[in-house]
Amino acid sequence: MKGHQIQSKIISMEIEVLNAVQQRTLAQFTEGPSVKESRLFFLLLPFFDGKNWSVEIESSAKTVSIVYAALHAHDQIKEDIPIIKEQQLTVLAGDLYSGIYYQMLVNSKNIAMVQQLASAIIQVSEKKTSFFEEAIRPLEAIEEAITTIETELLLSFYRFYGFSEYTSLAEQALLYLRYADELKNLQSKNYTHFLHELNSNLVHEIYTEHWLLEKMDSLHGRILASIAELSLDYELAQFLLQQITPHQHRAEQLTREG
Repeated sequence: MKGHQIQSKIISMEIEVLNAVQQRTLAQFTEGPSVKESRLFFLLLPFFDGKNWSVEIESSAKTVSIVYAALHAHDQIKEDIPIIKEQQLTVLAGDLYSGIYYQMLVNSKNIAMVQQLASAIIQVSEKKTSFFEEAIRPLEAIEEAITTIETELLLSFYRFYGFSEYTSLAEQALLYLRYADELKNLQSKNYTHFLHELNSNLVHEIYTEHWLLEKMDSLHGRILASIAELSLDYELAQFLLQQITPHQHRAEQLTREG
């Protein structure tokens, strides 16, 4: 499959998801629904790789995308500012998206998928909540929490439809992207709950930056190995490397240091 065909399918899925959850008032006062291109790519990866892709699977992939939109809306809620209309509407937006994806699941009569996704949502929500706790956890626990947050919904979809061969690649790539985002946050002094906990654990943000860079380098190498192991089509592999996980952070670091 050519790169432009992959991009076209991702855009088509994104439009369908956004149309399913669009609400004029919420769109006016909130950021609106959002689904990362990388998550859509990995939801569609089995399709891109030539696996059997039924109408039911396509519908379930859209539903998982709406779950991501719901969780993203709830993530926009700020705890440290007075409650204002935008915040209230953001809560309502998350509830709206949640209602839509449950309705989609009910309509599909796919009870097993409902149970699978419900379990994944609980796990993701628990791990997000863990970053609001005061205790400083070991790095392994922080990594485990971030891994669940970034990958559990997708992996529940893979497990249900027998696509588990893509698990390692998806985990590596989605973690790589999360760490890349956190590196940008760190460099712009936009301290997330994740960064606050890393800084507390590693004492100084210089060490936090080094930790993130090392993680990204390791993950990038593992991504290349997973692509080779899966024998992905050249065009598909290049799209993943160039559009989804471009490896530029080392060059940026050298520019700053130089």
